[in-house]
Amino acid sequence: MISRDAVFALAKALEGIPVLGALEGSPAARAGVRYGDVLLTVNGERVRSVVDYVAARGARSDGMQVTVFRGGTTLELSFEYEAPSEPVDLAHLTDTLARLRLLP
Repeated sequence: MISRDAVFALAKALEGIPVLGALEGSPAARAGVRYGDVLLTVNGERVRSVVDYVAARGARSDGMQVTVFRGGTTLELSFEYEAPSEPVDLAHLTDTLARLRLLP
């Protein structure tokens, strides 16, 4: 398995977003998104930061199409959104993203 530092280094070199995993059973996981991928596009928009990701994700209300870099090649993956089973705690989410150094 590629190290976390290597995932971040690869993402930096590709100007993408490192994927540190997908929640088991989530639409992203079922579509094939996995640890070590580098997210390059979301819904046709180039993403280089979480801010880019959030803007591109909001472009569609029904699902997401992403391009990821994995193992020397790019893959196109798509999935439909699901309604959250629990309310989202935005303060906790923001804190987690900041701790992972995914927010500026």
